[in-house]
Amino acid sequence: MILNLSRNRSQILVTSISGLILLGMVFSQPASACKPAPGSNPATLETRVNQTPYVFDGTVIRVNEDKLTIRVNRYLKGKGSRIVTLTGFNRTSCDNFITTTGARYLFFAKGTGKKNWSAVYDGAFGSVREWSSQTETELKQLGLLGKNKKRTL
Repeated sequence: MILNLSRNRSQILVTSISGLILLGMVFSQPASACKPAPGSNPATLETRVNQTPYVFDGTVIRVNEDKLTIRVNRYLKGKGSRIVTLTGFNRTSCDNFITTTGARYLFFAKGTGKKNWSAVYDGAFGSVREWSSQTETELKQLGLLGKNKKRTL
């Protein structure tokens, strides 16, 4: 009889632990919880530029946890320092993960002052765009790059 009670308690304990593990698997968020919703699309570059105080082409020169130090190659919107510190990276699955120096991006930022700003995110689509020929083409079409620069910012 004592052996049966001990066996029953063991079975109950195993069943309870198994149930808790299953519940944890069902209700836990995946590591990439900030994936865009199905059917959603990133904002257009024009929308991002219009809604963001500072837009600039820059190269990452230092990474310190959630802060990037960036050498600004040119401001496309707004004015600021040649070297800026931008926060809002590398902390959560929603952030852009930038861990190395030397990469060139189109940055979107907000803040006060001339040097210490925070990243402006487009939801789960991030706060930067890799610098590429496509990015350059879109910026030219918006009149932000090239000889035919339409807007002064």
